[in-house]
Amino acid sequence: MGKANNFSIGRLLLQIAIGAMLTVAGIWALQGGGDEGIAAIKYLIGARDVERILCIVFGIIELIAGVFLILELFIGDKIGALGKILTLIIIIVWIIAIVLIDFLGNHGLFKQNNFLNWLYNFAYHLIVLGALLVLQN
Repeated sequence: MGKANNFSIGRLLLQIAIGAMLTVAGIWALQGGGDEGIAAIKYLIGARDVERILCIVFGIIELIAGVFLILELFIGDKIGALGKILTLIIIIVWIIAIVLIDFLGNHGLFKQNNFLNWLYNFAYHLIVLGALLVLQN
């Protein structure tokens, strides 16, 4: 099946939003903060040195993937496979983060008293995951 032109305003907005989000999340991770992916890494890893190294590596991956997504709007798909691999790593960590945060974490479904708050956060995480999957193709 041939590849059709996938340009649309919705895809353009998703690419800008996810690119900006990943860029900012990568910068925050390098500053010691982070997003849900970093929270998942910290939840899984007990050793402080390993945790710090993994957070820095994931922050760099997020930063580069975010910049690549934004650059792709101007230069086309010149980055190719590297951008796809980085996005795939982010998708895998994001899925792990959804499971850990939204189901097993302190504010997860099974420990949450406010179902609407949980559902809102879960929907946000799924929107980001869906956008990553759309942009991966």
